[in-house]
Amino acid sequence: MANKMYKVVLISESGYDPKHDELLLTFLDDKVELFCAVGKDCEVWENVMDELAIGDGIKSRYITTTCHPDESIEDVIEFANNFSTKFKCIVREFSI
Repeated sequence: MANKMYKVVLISESGYDPKHDELLLTFLDDKVELFCAVGKDCEVWENVMDELAIGDGIKSRYITTTCHPDESIEDVIEFANNFSTKFKCIVREFSI
């Protein structure tokens, strides 16, 4: 499991589409502790991730989510690198 410990910076170029929910669920399955969205529809990405994490309320999963509508990708990556998590994690970028 140590090789799966990472923080996510999702760089949205095309905007949110429900077809990407499987990717978001993968982040939850991998127990990602931090999900940052930047770019087009970043607020929507954050809200959807929150909804997926809560699910039906019976098997909720923990993840910290943030969105950064007016920030540069570089600033968001720096934020993620400096964000404290329970386990030592690397930052992985995903462009969509």
